[in-house]
Amino acid sequence: MSHQPTMAQSFTVTVPDEAAARSVADELAARGHLLVAVREVDWALRDPDSWWFGKPTMRPLDQGQWDVTSVATGPLPDEDERWWQAQEDHAVRLLAQRAGGRSGGNGAGDTATLVRTFTRVGLVHELDDATVRERRLAALATCPPRAEDPEMKRSRDVEEVLPNGPGDPVGLPAVSDVNWAELEHAYGTAEDVPLMFAGLAANDARWAEHLDDLVGSVTHQGSTYSSTAPALRIVAHLAVAPQLSPKRRLDLLYTLFLAAVALDQALAYGYRPGPHDEEVRGTVGDACENLLTLWTTVSRAEQRLLLLLAAVRRHPVPAHQLTDPASTLATAIIRDEDEADALLERLARSHEDLIDLAGGNAPLGSRLVAALEVLLWDR
Repeated sequence: MSHQPTMAQSFTVTVPDEAAARSVADELAARGHLLVAVREVDWALRDPDSWWFGKPTMRPLDQGQWDVTSVATGPLPDEDERWWQAQEDHAVRLLAQRAGGRSGGNGAGDTATLVRTFTRVGLVHELDDATVRERRLAALATCPPRAEDPEMKRSRDVEEVLPNGPGDPVGLPAVSDVNWAELEHAYGTAEDVPLMFAGLAANDARWAEHLDDLVGSVTHQGSTYSSTAPALRIVAHLAVAPQLSPKRRLDLLYTLFLAAVALDQALAYGYRPGPHDEEVRGTVGDACENLLTLWTTVSRAEQRLLLLLAAVRRHPVPAHQLTDPASTLATAIIRDEDEADALLERLARSHEDLIDLAGGNAPLGSRLVAALEVLLWDR
């Protein structure tokens, strides 16, 4: 029996030209999207009646391209809303790729609000309720329902409540080898980075404050800067210091992993990599061998992050008993990419956040690494 979702989805697809945009719009309407509009990027900046008229563009790299925006209301095949909405997101992303463009992913909101506030400039499709219902259910009928997978039922809990607290200071001589004043982070010049490292090296009660400052500056919201790779090289050095408590070391390993996967995430999801993502990935990968010397002396939680870091560069690891889905996929990536591909396909039958990664056209290696990040947060 069909189910009317509590929220509607909204989409934006960006393609090279108007002809491609109109073709995408027709396909979205064929999937039962209630409202579909086609507009040139930054149209509002050229409209005298718009609040945005004459203002500087926020999308300089998209000039001359076209946006297709839509709202998809219900119904869905059953009550598993997250699953079916992920299936629709995947279908739209593939549609965008076929048209030579990209999908910004879906948003969600109250159905009445999204319909009422939808910008109707360039509107090309507005369907009646009966047509929406018929087309929506027909489109989703081609997608499989969520499957039960024993792999996903394995223990996902790796204890991360670890000993924490101050310790003896740590020596970081490499900090002075970098001309930080010539580099930048999220807030401008990186000349203040040595002070952040001095705070971390003190290994005292203000550790978390200094780490927040560093992460918020050199990897702000997942971005990379000219200072990011040099800073993470020092973070990797700090992570092997025996003076650190396990929880502090785990925090550093998380920082390294999340920075290292940024490039693969961009490639896997089809958005532009940051200017320094590749350098950062290489820097963390080069540090992996030294980080793995920690293996026999650290907790399972730290081992899991070391395993995931190793998988980014396919670096071999010692035998282990980690069986959570992220660790299982990381082990398969290191051992055999075809095996890992098959495992990702299987996991995606029950995990909606893996659907795009299992069925996408992006390089397999990047999709596998991006899946590690998804599974790491899955609790």
